[in-house]
Amino acid sequence: MATVYVLSRSGKPLMPTTRCGHVRILLKEKKARVVERCPFTIQLTYETEEQTQPLILGIDPGRTNIGASTVTEEGEIVFIAQLVTRNKDVPKLMKERKQFRMTHRRLKRRNKRQRRAKAAGTTSPKEAIERVLPGCEEPIHCKGIRNKEARFNNRVRPAGWLTPTANHLLLTHINMVKKMQKVLPITDVVLEVNRFAFMQLDNPHIQRWQYQRGPLYGKGNVEEAVFDMQDGHCIFCEKAIDHYHHVNPRHRNGSETLENRAGLCKEHHFLVHTEEAWGKKLAAKKAGMNKKYHALSVLNQIIPQLTDELAKLFPGHFFVTTGKDTAGFREDHGIAKNHHLDAYCIACSVLKDTSKVEQPMGAPHLMMQFRRHDRQACHKSNIARKYYDTDGKMVATNRHKAMEQKSDSLEEYRNTHSEADVSILTVKSQLPQYKDLARVMPGSLLTDNSRHTFTLLRSDGKHNGRVDYFVSTQGEKHLAKKCILLQKNQGLIFAKIG
Repeated sequence: MATVYVLSRSGKPLMPTTRCGHVRILLKEKKARVVERCPFTIQLTYETEEQTQPLILGIDPGRTNIGASTVTEEGEIVFIAQLVTRNKDVPKLMKERKQFRMTHRRLKRRNKRQRRAKAAGTTSPKEAIERVLPGCEEPIHCKGIRNKEARFNNRVRPAGWLTPTANHLLLTHINMVKKMQKVLPITDVVLEVNRFAFMQLDNPHIQRWQYQRGPLYGKGNVEEAVFDMQDGHCIFCEKAIDHYHHVNPRHRNGSETLENRAGLCKEHHFLVHTEEAWGKKLAAKKAGMNKKYHALSVLNQIIPQLTDELAKLFPGHFFVTTGKDTAGFREDHGIAKNHHLDAYCIACSVLKDTSKVEQPMGAPHLMMQFRRHDRQACHKSNIARKYYDTDGKMVATNRHKAMEQKSDSLEEYRNTHSEADVSILTVKSQLPQYKDLARVMPGSLLTDNSRHTFTLLRSDGKHNGRVDYFVSTQGEKHLAKKCILLQKNQGLIFAKIG
């Protein structure tokens, strides 16, 4: 049965209704107006009593999927949804930002400091100066520039600081509750709280004094730990381990830690070194092994702050339950296992009468978290210097060979050619490629010529600088030139399940 969510004239959420015929009459007589299509929400244009009934919100926290369900005191569902987060995208974006920051420092900031030092006469002599900076035990060699005092020691993390990944997930949970409060008069909240002991998940019979024994305890070196982790066989096949490979090579600052080592047989070790596809496959497989409990770890980080924030939003009306209680409640009432169904069980767990609890029917609402802004203007900086001869043929790239550069550098070209050949070379400037800052971002609401409204998931194809297709959250393709933008990306949005 379709549910229509109702707002008062002042914008306060009222109890939802299933009287679709009455809603149709209100819209026809201009006594109400549509404010949202998904979920279908109307706002009354006349004054009415703002009396509501208690509604209980159940939350099943998660890293990738979050379940949410709102029920009445009789156990009747008024809202049920599943939220898809973008928590896995945050580490990738943080890694990209680090690369941009390092490039900016290396190619711009330090070069400017060197030019200013030469002009001011403050460069260090040819022999390197050793200087002990605050917070450092060993002296640092100053080459070319007399390093200033370290300023990183005054950076103190505030109390309750979380990593960007954990902080984003925490805000996603809180924003979901606040968004639901805009359409429903929620009075109580129930949250499932779990604290995971990862070593106990691997060994249920572990003792308290054994928690300090990590994966390297009792091992002579990292290779022995890799051998035990992979049961003595190659990470790709059942053959014995012949080589211990660095997933991230040493020349790219790869570490000697357990997370960066993998055991390989001769055949796969050769493939990893000769074919790029196998190298990516190894990195993905090893990353999956390293992130065995990452989803549970980030939940462990945010649960304390999440409970504090929800207790502030609903003082005296915030409750917690455990995963064990949720599983027992689900089995007692014959409810299937799913994120939104778990949230329904969590919400019903505080009811006085659970005789009316039954398997929910129908598809839940789909909520999705999108990236609201993309402040990166430059898509490709094109910082490589390319040298061309008189025939317009590129003969060298960069003055000195860059990391993993396959083409010859100017230094190598100079060693094999005369000065006359080098003097006629020209350097052609490469303009950087910039993004279209006015482009339609994923999560925006669009419509096509058939008046079909959809939420943008991604764009597909590009010719002459223009996008060919817009792909909706339902997987449907729409011609971009026939689509009209109705609403820009709002971050956390509702979408339909196809």
